[in-house]
Amino acid sequence: MTLLLTQIGYSQSIDKFTDSSIKVDSLNVPTDLKQPYFPKEMFPEVELDWIKTDKGTKIESKVKEGTYDEFVVNWYSNHLHAMKEPLLFNRKIDKEIYRFTWLRTFDKPMTFRFEKINDRYILYWKVLSGAGGYEPGKIEIEQLKILTEKEWTKFTQLVAKADFWKMELGRSSIGTDGSEWIMEGVNQTDYRVVSVWSPGKGNFYNACDYLISLTNLKISEKDKY
Repeated sequence: MTLLLTQIGYSQSIDKFTDSSIKVDSLNVPTDLKQPYFPKEMFPEVELDWIKTDKGTKIESKVKEGTYDEFVVNWYSNHLHAMKEPLLFNRKIDKEIYRFTWLRTFDKPMTFRFEKINDRYILYWKVLSGAGGYEPGKIEIEQLKILTEKEWTKFTQLVAKADFWKMELGRSSIGTDGSEWIMEGVNQTDYRVVSVWSPGKGNFYNACDYLISLTNLKISEKDKY
């Protein structure tokens, strides 16, 4: 069962989120394991109403303005801590970065970070030994690949088709089991994060799937849930 959520809009200016008090190492990886990887206001809590109708019971959901989904933020952050990934929102940068974090309930957590700095294009990916719906485990694979401007352009075109910078913030839907597809984007002026539950197809799926295809990971189509 999937629940579609009505979202609240938030400013995505990086100025809103920069915070020099967050303790990080030289790679901008947080040194405090309790540090969230996302601005919490981008993940408001969901309120569910069970409504009886002539055809049975239906569920309506809406976000609770002014509240934060601590569980979701901590869940996602726990896996990114295990991956030793950098924060993307806490300071201004001279790069453009997109990061797709893939948390499948019963499969190994993965992250794919595509960076553009001047005329260099680098894709980093990591795989943990655990499972997305359970304990993250430890880093099992950590690799990088130098890519081309053509590959960066194709990816950003897919991002544009998904209308990423205008997508609803936080989680667009929820369901049992399945997977969380979390995309962040940051540049010199803006930061955004969205999470889609088990997209299966569509422009957002295509953008994330393209990052997977640029690696040497062998993932069957049935496992891309």
